[in-house]
Amino acid sequence: MLVSLTAPKLCAKRFVGPHHFLGGRFVPPSIIDKYKLQLPPYPGTSMCVRIGKTLQIDISSMRENYISPEFLEDQVDADPFDQFQKWFADALASGLREPNAMALSTAGKDGKPSSRMVLLKGVDKDGFVWYTNYESRKAREISENPYASLLFYWDCLNRQVRVEGFVEKVSDEESEQYFHSRPRGSQIGAIASKQSTVIPGRYFLHQEYKELEGKFADGSLIPKPKHWGGYRLKPRVFEFWQGQQSRLHDRIQYSSEVIDGKRFWKIDRLAP
Repeated sequence: MLVSLTAPKLCAKRFVGPHHFLGGRFVPPSIIDKYKLQLPPYPGTSMCVRIGKTLQIDISSMRENYISPEFLEDQVDADPFDQFQKWFADALASGLREPNAMALSTAGKDGKPSSRMVLLKGVDKDGFVWYTNYESRKAREISENPYASLLFYWDCLNRQVRVEGFVEKVSDEESEQYFHSRPRGSQIGAIASKQSTVIPGRYFLHQEYKELEGKFADGSLIPKPKHWGGYRLKPRVFEFWQGQQSRLHDRIQYSSEVIDGKRFWKIDRLAP
């Protein structure tokens, strides 16, 4: 593979590999014509185009033989929140781009599940917090069925954490505080985007954004939309997974139980 930023024509002549990525302010017309490239308009210098055949891969043969230290019952914390904090600290230290990215899965009253990636914005003994549009599909499904699951996947550590529980809205004060801690562009974007609704095109978003950007150009406080705020998932089940050789993975499950009015966490090992 070759990535050429400043001399794509010269590089294209000399390079004989299967993939050639062109970048920079100018892609020669001869290269565009030869490879029938469909180049989008771009405002600056950050454009890349791939030419050449797509690599053919047998998906069924793709696998990884994980190598990890054993994750044993006598090593885990009695409290799953403490165990999560330890693993999350490891994910932060590993240099992952977004270790707080998590798959949120919900299902409405029709039982049809849907998933999407969201960002964890807070975690403590009360639960896991994220923010979104209260008129989105996930919000609608949560209103119909307030039980959801989260999944964190940290590839370089061979680890994932699954969390199941009940979902509730955070307080207006929490949502207000977080909203105004965001970059102004993100605040405007939250108002401009009617999340999960059908729109005529990307230009429509830009138009809405530009109008709002002009409205708040004086630096005045941007009001938080009533339809925007946070959710908190209050866990009932945790599962900590660590990949091992020959698919003999470690799976440690914490289940919330109440005995004599007191809540405690039952720890079990699950077969991989």
